[in-house]
Amino acid sequence: MQFLPTGFALPALPYLVVLLGGAGLLTVLLLAGKPPIDQKVAVSLAPWMAIGGGLHAFYQIGVYPPLYEPLFGTPAVYLTTYVLTASTWLLLTGIGIVRGNEHTVTRNLGLIGTAVLVVLLVMMIAQSVREGQLSPVWPAVSIIVALVVAALTVLAVSLWRTPVFVRTRYAGPVVVFAHALDGVSTAIGADVIGVTERTPIPRLIMDLAGRLPTADVIGVGWLFVLVKLVIAAAIVVSFNRYLDESPVEGTLMFSLIAAVGLGPAANNVFLFFLSSP
Repeated sequence: MQFLPTGFALPALPYLVVLLGGAGLLTVLLLAGKPPIDQKVAVSLAPWMAIGGGLHAFYQIGVYPPLYEPLFGTPAVYLTTYVLTASTWLLLTGIGIVRGNEHTVTRNLGLIGTAVLVVLLVMMIAQSVREGQLSPVWPAVSIIVALVVAALTVLAVSLWRTPVFVRTRYAGPVVVFAHALDGVSTAIGADVIGVTERTPIPRLIMDLAGRLPTADVIGVGWLFVLVKLVIAAAIVVSFNRYLDESPVEGTLMFSLIAAVGLGPAANNVFLFFLSSP
């Protein structure tokens, strides 16, 4: 049985050594710098998670020079994205310490990440126009629908257990939206665009939905969306006290969980720009 996504392959040893060494060094420097970490960090890291998905999308359509291409495959792109994010975070932390305004580090990290993400989106749109395949509808639909179902899920959790919402008011919605977008974009890819799912578990879930009587009416992606929302909500509810009692470790854990959803989701959205209108 296949467990890893199609196309999963480690880069050549020199690339792997550089990426692992860079990631390790930056981690040590960040630990030494002790940047302020609270739940807002999860929000600021969200655009960087999406950047990783965008960088991999450009790899998939073959725009990188051969020298740099191995940095953006799977799983190398995760390390590349971490190195870019950690480098920016470390630089902002150093500037904050020198200027005595550490409280702006988190905000600036999010602003820079958002700016880079916008640039990548513009580049993907330009690439789509050059190839005559610009299709902005499904990226927009994916984001709007994900926002709606994520908001409804967060509302349901907050009405059911209001203290959970209070404790996870920033990190929790990021986790829910990340996995909502992953579920919705995957469903659109499978049911509307006709994309073959590369990851085994989503493929198994949608294969199960394909055997249900509802398959001919509402497709197969809905079950994956439901599973993602249930898991995301369960994580938020189960670990809300950990986030409250250990804000640094809890925030980093919630950010990692969000990245698992938002990275692939952003990759889907970027590639949708190149889907047939």
